[in-house]
Amino acid sequence: MNWTEFEKKYNFENTVFDLTNQSLDLLSKSEFADKIFQSFAFNCQWRGSISLSFDTDIEVDLRKKGYYPPDWTNELIETEIADIGELWKDKYQTIEMAFDEMIENTDDYDFIDEFSSGFLNSLRRVMVRLESSKAFEKIKTTNNFWTLVTQVDADTDDEEELLDKVRKEYK
Repeated sequence: MNWTEFEKKYNFENTVFDLTNQSLDLLSKSEFADKIFQSFAFNCQWRGSISLSFDTDIEVDLRKKGYYPPDWTNELIETEIADIGELWKDKYQTIEMAFDEMIENTDDYDFIDEFSSGFLNSLRRVMVRLESSKAFEKIKTTNNFWTLVTQVDADTDDEEELLDKVRKEYK
């Protein structure tokens, strides 16, 4: 099964879009309701896991400092707000397990690269949908709110370029 077939079978993009929207609703009603956010990222690992990373330290320009999600104040918001963690566990765990099984059952590195690339590109499309739908208006954000789709140890500049490419496709 290639990424396109996987995405359709598990309704990946719509599921992640809905889960993120629900997470933003929960975040807006949590102890973070009065916080101002300067960034959000889908912070991923190549085996299909997604963490929701946020930063609320508006005193530091993350881009100028070269900080990416592991350096952010709230790298794993789903562990800080139990309701968000449970939401993702209930609705995403099946997808993550199927993704992991696809990768685990092959030693074809070209397939793994293509599958992981499809995963990240789908997340970029979800991010653009979130931006276009004004989903981030549910929380307080800075004027220069930064969104990113990234993998652990990825080149942030490359990731930004890939997200910008998807943004241009949606215009």
